[in-house]
Amino acid sequence: MNENPSAAPSIDRPATRVALWDNVKFVMIILMTVGHFVDAFEDTSHTCRSIYLYVYAFHMPLFIFISGLFYSEKNKTRKIVYYVLCGFALKLILAIMNLLIYHSTEFTLLGDSGFPWFMFALAAFQALMYLCRDINKSFLFVFNIILACFVGYDQSVGDYLYLSRIVVFFPVFLLGTMVNQKAIIAFIKKHYKVLLPLSILVLALWFYLCFFKLDHFYIYRHLFTARKPFSKKVIGYGPLARLLCYFITFTTGFSILVIFPKEKIPLVTSLGARTLNVFIWHWPFYQILSVYFGIKNLFAMSLWGKVAFVLIPVMLSLLLMSIKLFDYPLKWIKKYVNA
Repeated sequence: MNENPSAAPSIDRPATRVALWDNVKFVMIILMTVGHFVDAFEDTSHTCRSIYLYVYAFHMPLFIFISGLFYSEKNKTRKIVYYVLCGFALKLILAIMNLLIYHSTEFTLLGDSGFPWFMFALAAFQALMYLCRDINKSFLFVFNIILACFVGYDQSVGDYLYLSRIVVFFPVFLLGTMVNQKAIIAFIKKHYKVLLPLSILVLALWFYLCFFKLDHFYIYRHLFTARKPFSKKVIGYGPLARLLCYFITFTTGFSILVIFPKEKIPLVTSLGARTLNVFIWHWPFYQILSVYFGIKNLFAMSLWGKVAFVLIPVMLSLLLMSIKLFDYPLKWIKKYVNA
């Protein structure tokens, strides 16, 4: 996406990486996989709902923010084409898996509720940044926050063309383009003694609200996923609810940047550069493990069964980041887009 491949993903030649962003990406992609696994028990498990809500407040926004940090107009057309092709490649993989495993022929070309949205959203963000290149970014940021606060009242904005997620998450990407990644790290290091306890407090407070006050906050789940219009439970104060979720996202996201190590960590930092493999392949593996190996049954067993079920997505993420075979098909797409 630019000269610094710490932004995820990139089609340009790698240069010097920044350890903090790869460290963050490593943990966020694991949390994403865990969140997708435990969502299968959203209807029956208080703990799974709590984990899901806690993780979704910040894990994808951090990926989007980091992508914005390293945004550049270089090769913009190729980047847009790359992201769109990656999105359709993922849609094709998921369609094939659904056909083979569930014998389902359901397929939506221009929108769905699944993971391809991220790739199409990155393409849209690139296009929007180019189209708005002459507009003051501060004005653009405020305008898009306001737009996101009211888009939930439009029942036609949802999964089609991934419009809802594009509108809601664009301010996060835009914010990344407005700040300097080196300045962020310097600011954190300068005020670390003050920021660290505050950040721990923020993350602990959000943990408390998710696990001990879940009934009051689970109504905001659809706002964090940014897929759907306002639900009936929040429609009376939808803009305020959206602002609250933005506040939680920005404070928890920044807190994570504060507490995460800024230096290289053996294995963690290097694998953090390969998170896109997990994004592409984790769900097909979940489908196989669920249908043919019955891993969901672990959750119905003892406490240790539940622990084992949560450890599976962690191990799967490590596997997908470690084995270069899973670089395909994105490696092919990158090769031919750059040709």
